[in-house]
Amino acid sequence: MKRVLLLILLAAATQLSCSVNEYCVNCAKDDGGNGDGNDHGDGGQISDGHNGGDACVPDGTEICDGADNDCDGKTDEDTTAEPLPHVGEDCSSNVGECTAGKTMCVSGKLTCSGKTAVAETCNDKDDNCDGMTDNGDPGGGAICGTDMGECISGVEHCVNGAVVCTGNIDGNPETCDGKDNDCDGMFDEDIPPLGSCGPAQGNTGECKLGMLMCAGGGTTCVGAVYPTFELCDNLDQDCDGDPHNGYDLQNDARNCGTCGHVCAIPHGTAACTTGACAVGACDPGFFDVNKDPSDGCEYACDFNGPQESCNGLDDNCNGQIDENVTPPPGLCRTLGACAGSTATCNGVAGFSCNYGPNVSKDANGNIVPESTCDDIDNDCNGVKDDPFPTKGQTCHDANKGICQGTGTNVCNGNKDGVTCMITMPGQPMQPAETCNGLDDDCDGVVDNGANGGNLAGQSWITLATGHQIMQYEASRADAKVNDQGNLTITPCSKSGVEPWTDVTAPQAQAACAAITGAHLCSEEEWQRACAVVTPTVYPLDEPSANNGQMFLEAEDFYKVTPATTTGAPIATRTWEPDYTIGFSGMMAMHANPDTGANLSLANAFGQGPRLDYEINFKTTGNHYVWVLMYSPNNSGNTLGVGVVQSSLTPAAPTQTLTTTGNGSWMWIRSAAFNVTTLGNGLVEIYMREDGMKVDAVLITRSNSTTAPTNTSGPGHVYAYDSSPDTYAANTCNGADYDTDSVTPGDQDDIIPTGSVLTTCDASWSGSKIFDLTGNVQEWTAPRIPGVNPIRGGASNDIAGGLTCALAFAAADDTFFFPNVGFRCCR
Repeated sequence: MKRVLLLILLAAATQLSCSVNEYCVNCAKDDGGNGDGNDHGDGGQISDGHNGGDACVPDGTEICDGADNDCDGKTDEDTTAEPLPHVGEDCSSNVGECTAGKTMCVSGKLTCSGKTAVAETCNDKDDNCDGMTDNGDPGGGAICGTDMGECISGVEHCVNGAVVCTGNIDGNPETCDGKDNDCDGMFDEDIPPLGSCGPAQGNTGECKLGMLMCAGGGTTCVGAVYPTFELCDNLDQDCDGDPHNGYDLQNDARNCGTCGHVCAIPHGTAACTTGACAVGACDPGFFDVNKDPSDGCEYACDFNGPQESCNGLDDNCNGQIDENVTPPPGLCRTLGACAGSTATCNGVAGFSCNYGPNVSKDANGNIVPESTCDDIDNDCNGVKDDPFPTKGQTCHDANKGICQGTGTNVCNGNKDGVTCMITMPGQPMQPAETCNGLDDDCDGVVDNGANGGNLAGQSWITLATGHQIMQYEASRADAKVNDQGNLTITPCSKSGVEPWTDVTAPQAQAACAAITGAHLCSEEEWQRACAVVTPTVYPLDEPSANNGQMFLEAEDFYKVTPATTTGAPIATRTWEPDYTIGFSGMMAMHANPDTGANLSLANAFGQGPRLDYEINFKTTGNHYVWVLMYSPNNSGNTLGVGVVQSSLTPAAPTQTLTTTGNGSWMWIRSAAFNVTTLGNGLVEIYMREDGMKVDAVLITRSNSTTAPTNTSGPGHVYAYDSSPDTYAANTCNGADYDTDSVTPGDQDDIIPTGSVLTTCDASWSGSKIFDLTGNVQEWTAPRIPGVNPIRGGASNDIAGGLTCALAFAAADDTFFFPNVGFRCCR
């Protein structure tokens, strides 16, 4: 079609031009020139007289064609005569895109000054001014689009002012499916990557992630690098983050520190330690002394064991000789001046001791016995100055007793002996000796005269009997306020010191016997002192009046005599104190032990204990003996009575007295005793049946059978300075007295005798005997061998145990206790 149009144009051009060649197209009319469109001939003279190519030929009336039709030298002038439309006439209309105007000649053509109809085009306008828009489907009808790939060709139509191709002509976006979805003649092209792909380790080590690409209608991972077997090359082929896993660069001698670094150790086996070459083991006879792996096991040595010996050899092959060797135990002495000494190893010569300058040595360095007194143990045997054995011992000056100064033997100035250095000078000599365990008069004799009992510190009080008793509880000579001392020589009697306790009865007897004429106080002596009772003075003179009546307390005897049987069973019998209710005087007397014995009058003389009362008979004739008796039962209701005239030699009883009832005190009278010889004699009371008790004895010349009445009082109850018959708490050291009034609690401590509770005393005509009741209990003389009575109360006894009359149970010869002491009589 394009070719037909071109031919028509060429033919028209041939008809219009006047000179046509193969190059001229649409030449100007009557142009004899070269077809350049000008009204000039190509080589002639123009019609205006100039030289032109051809001469002008008039062809009629001037018309609007761009030529000088009338050859008047003007073009398209005066064209009104041209056929219609004529210039100046109305043209076009105001329909559609057209506008009304006037016909005009412009550039050789008639034209309307308004807009004229044109062929309809697809532009949503009324181009042909027929009143309709895009009518006739302008531009439509042509085949359009493509049928390539997945597309199907369409048909063009004018729609809403635009030619559009209807049908599946554009295709779809390309997808990875092996098809030409976008109909461009290619398939799966220009599809962007579909995301990352590759190893699970990602971009770790040598691994790399790739891109998921479309190829051949499917996806493939492009550029990914996956894990491979790890090599020792500092690369992480297995992509686990460790470029050396599987290769121990710290300990692998073939890859030590870095890959491929192989350790080599001369004379040994290589090792790798913390990434550095090291000696693993040495060959026999070689040792790594300098710890430098570069020269390996550089030290050749004969190994003798791990312990070095003092022998000049490197036994443990560590490059040192005789280092850290230990000398044999006890090689060097360590006592005295040798303390801190050390031993030196001298190689093949062995050890030698390094002793200081104070050690006594011979020329060869051997220790020899010391000879200098310098307060140093020179020979290191643990004894300083052993040639001088008295050094350090207590010494004294030439004085004696308390005058003597004491000190210590020290080395003399020449260091060849000792001298006494007095550190405690002696005391001044005292004019008189005191019972204190010291030599007060400095004559070399301690307490000389103490055995006489008359030293200061041996205070005695004279009783009404003429006997004496210690004023204070017996104490040791070296006793102090809070210390009873240790000396067991002659006892003292002084205030302000601890009494002597923890002593047995035999020890108390021996202590008293150390004083000439003294003895352990008897019960009767002790109680007379405590109760302040004046005794009968023997011999008792028989009065002439009142029928010669003489009343005696049984305990106020002239003499008591125990008796020991020789039969079976062997027993020692005596009269002991008794306190059965109803007694008079200080006490009653009881025949003990109560074994149920029943002696005849004849046997009573040898086997029964006896109470003697010395009487100075002044009237002859019949005398009667009344006895206040108590029988516990019918096995203890008899006793024997005898009268010895003009003699103090005992004799057998001649009469038996028997109670008429048991369980109460009753007077029983004897038959008549005919006194024929005047002078001193004895009234004797013998035990016949043990268990019998006797409280009083009455001798009279009256034969009356009416029982007498008691005529004697009991004496004081307590050893108080005042009101001795009424108990007063805290007067004596009993259970109610606490030694510390500030500290709470029950305190039963023993106190210094006679110095704290100064009103705890038995008052004897201005003289006082202290602590007879309270503080400590006191031994008294044995009633019979092995039966030792204890009298007086102690610091832990209540009121009833502090009375003078209370006789505690007797103890044997082995008993001792911290609250039992004693005092002596003479």
